[in-house]
Amino acid sequence: MTSRVGGGIIYFLVIIMTLLLRITSTMGVFDLTGVDSGIGFSLIVQICCFGLLPLGGWLIIVGRCEKDVLKALPRTFGVVKCGIRGFLLTLSITLPLLLITGFVSNVWNGALSLMGYESGSSSASAQTVGALLTEIAVSAVLPAVFEELTHRGLLFATYRDAGWRVVVVSALLFALMHQYIVQTGYTFALGLCLAAMTYYTGSVLPAVFVHFFNNFISVVSGYAELVPAFGVINTVRNWLYGSLVGIIVLCILTVCSVVLVVFVFKVMRGDAVREGRLPSARFAPAAEGAIPLRRDVMLWLIVAMGVAATLFSLVWGLL
Repeated sequence: MTSRVGGGIIYFLVIIMTLLLRITSTMGVFDLTGVDSGIGFSLIVQICCFGLLPLGGWLIIVGRCEKDVLKALPRTFGVVKCGIRGFLLTLSITLPLLLITGFVSNVWNGALSLMGYESGSSSASAQTVGALLTEIAVSAVLPAVFEELTHRGLLFATYRDAGWRVVVVSALLFALMHQYIVQTGYTFALGLCLAAMTYYTGSVLPAVFVHFFNNFISVVSGYAELVPAFGVINTVRNWLYGSLVGIIVLCILTVCSVVLVVFVFKVMRGDAVREGRLPSARFAPAAEGAIPLRRDVMLWLIVAMGVAATLFSLVWGLL
């Protein structure tokens, strides 16, 4: 079975399982186990749906359990070194990307609020070291590893023959995977950057690092009572979004961040061209014989399912 067909089937199964587990969690099934429903849901989804299923599915469906496929699996999924230069370039845009995604998130949420959308309030976390470490592991480490393994590993292995369009496909499916309208805006923006990073460096590791950092900052900002230094994040954020001067500064910083990110991606692309990993054409064409994305039935089915689940969360918040 070809990578495109096999990978599409695997990702479809990933999304189906994620949706079923989300429904199960909403029904309170995880509460019967005595484990926090959020933690239980995250552990199963991350490890099983975004970890074991993509890897095992690729070996069985695409590779037919051949030893050569198993040996090549890390490279197939982009789990390779990106080099010191690639890491330093990634490091240089980590904070700017955090600023950009935060800006997009607030604009997106503002637009939803104007529509009358109301998101559910999350319960306050216990201000203990154990709770902090648990949330870092569940909300930062696991998503960074396993969501990237699926959305920049599996999806790139599946749609690499589509040329540069794999970046857009990866970002779109990453946003729809969350199946929650509030997260759609910033996850698409973040997904574009993570996918571009992977496309230019040939490795998922930069995306894993940025994904972890983004989630880590989000987690620790909720533990200001435990570690007062974490409160600095909230103080800066409240000033940027809560005053006229702050908003002006925020807009300037966001524009500068976008310029810096574009410049760094240009450098990354130049490195990829010199090393022979990408063609010199700015928009690499699809591989000869590749299924056009507009005719990829499985892709459209996946997108339709993601859109339906996301729109359901929108309607739910409007009622």
